[in-house]
Amino acid sequence: MKRFLIILLFTALVWVGVSFSEENDYPVRARVEYTGYDTVRYALLEADTVLPLQVHISGFNAMLLSLRNSTVSLEVAVQESQHALPVGPLTERIRQSILGAKRVATDVDSLRFSFAERNHREYAVNLDGLNISFADQYGLYGEPTVSPSVVTLYGPEESLNEISELRILPAEILGIKESGTYPLSLDPVWKQYADVKPSCEEVKLYLPVEPYVEKDYRVPVVVEGADSTISLKLYPPEVTVRAWVAQRDLLKKPEFTVAVSYDEVLSRGGRLTPHLRQFPGYIRLRSIEPGEVQCVVIK
Repeated sequence: MKRFLIILLFTALVWVGVSFSEENDYPVRARVEYTGYDTVRYALLEADTVLPLQVHISGFNAMLLSLRNSTVSLEVAVQESQHALPVGPLTERIRQSILGAKRVATDVDSLRFSFAERNHREYAVNLDGLNISFADQYGLYGEPTVSPSVVTLYGPEESLNEISELRILPAEILGIKESGTYPLSLDPVWKQYADVKPSCEEVKLYLPVEPYVEKDYRVPVVVEGADSTISLKLYPPEVTVRAWVAQRDLLKKPEFTVAVSYDEVLSRGGRLTPHLRQFPGYIRLRSIEPGEVQCVVIK
């Protein structure tokens, strides 16, 4: 009896070994993940997320796959303009991901999916939270630029309507003495709302900077609105315009217009304040001296 049981057990083991070594087609379900599209701008509305397969594999490897509760995952790169993707070219990738698989087949000819563009709204970034300062004798030369110039938020329309502006987080850039680009993080107000995403989470501020020197210019004073039938005499006839000038512009000959108003000659007793009416954009005015001139009417 004991010998019989041993023979039976041995026979069963041989049978199991033979069965496990035999290759057959086993059903496997692959989980499909879609990548490559702009998840901020577009939402995946409908998609085939499970792909039924017939995998030609040994019984032993099929058992291992079942015991490990392994999930076959398939990542496919798609674009927003696509609506379907053929399955045929993907089967080899799936086969390589399954241990011992000799062949993979499916009755599904293509994966189908669809996208919809999310609601969106554009915002000019508020930079009020930025504190900047320049090193001595350095200053801004031209206009600073922000890139991107606008930031887009994507999400439900009712959420976007509640977000009135985008601001930067408080930041400091101190002691600036050269041109440079500075990253500024946005205040993530969108995180207060479900399913709202930004086109970016920071902007870059470019500051054009040049060294400046102080320079004086002697400029004659003109009288605006004067009657051509009378003569006027100004004391002094010219003033000193004191300004900061970028070193690169020192050889330029700027044109200034300093004027007083004839309408104020009588009302102010001939003592007038000269005003700078015209000056080039690369000049940074500091003062006009003297701050008062006298106008005498000669009849």
